[in-house]
Amino acid sequence: MNEISKDYTVDELLTVLMAREVKNSDVMIVGVATPMVWAAFTLAKLTHAPDAIYHYIMGNSFVLEPRQVTLLYLEMNLHRAYKFQNSGECTLECLPSDTLTTIEFFRPAQIDQNGNTNNICIGDYYKPKVRLPGCAGIADFSMFYSRGQFLYTPRHDTRTFVPSEKMFFISGVGFQDGKRSICGGSGPQCVITNLAYLSFDDESKKMKIGTIHPDINVEEVEKSTGFELIIPEDLKETRPPSVKEIKFLRERVDPLGIRKLEVLGGSEREALLNEIIKIELSMEKKMPKLLQSA
Repeated sequence: MNEISKDYTVDELLTVLMAREVKNSDVMIVGVATPMVWAAFTLAKLTHAPDAIYHYIMGNSFVLEPRQVTLLYLEMNLHRAYKFQNSGECTLECLPSDTLTTIEFFRPAQIDQNGNTNNICIGDYYKPKVRLPGCAGIADFSMFYSRGQFLYTPRHDTRTFVPSEKMFFISGVGFQDGKRSICGGSGPQCVITNLAYLSFDDESKKMKIGTIHPDINVEEVEKSTGFELIIPEDLKETRPPSVKEIKFLRERVDPLGIRKLEVLGGSEREALLNEIIKIELSMEKKMPKLLQSA
């Protein structure tokens, strides 16, 4: 079952690559409106990280049981949850340790070569062209986590990857002046995109190409990035999803394809959204299906 799959989509590739970043000791923080991350964490728990724990922002809840990804019934997924009111986030964000490691994936609107991110606005702060969702816990996420920051975007282009001088706002801290945060966080670890797996140089802390996805060339990645990337001499290709990973993702983790909502846009996204809602409303049992580890 470790055979490489020859049939996968962009959303499946990103989900699998995110899942591979999870360690068995992680507390997997599931943010708001990130079904691709939820699917990735569930896939990780079913395959190589059975002891990892979910932490849902909604209700500050810790959950041990993996359940099928759902759009309408998230609250029911928190069945048998362990709730830490008020103190939960403080423990996770301010007291990182070897025994309570946390991993959270964040999708930035803008990111520069040092890993600084913007999720506040596009354009002038007082008269923005676009008002983004906001900072929320990103400041803590980017400065305190001992596991560092994990980033992703399904659209690798020059609107997202911009040089520092074109950042409209910094809401997430990367490697300022090539250094880690004074708050003790490990800084950005990777950026997973539809074109490549990006990491950061050990010395300069500048963004570099870690691996390049199958059927993608270096020129395409460079052209889609608004700043100069470090390119290693021994550039390797990203290991594609395995047959097992794709089978689990499609049949058990997210059979409704909810993760695809992060990739699609316009009428395609609306059509899928309506189809998912229709299917979930027609279900006799609303509780998301409990999944067993491999």
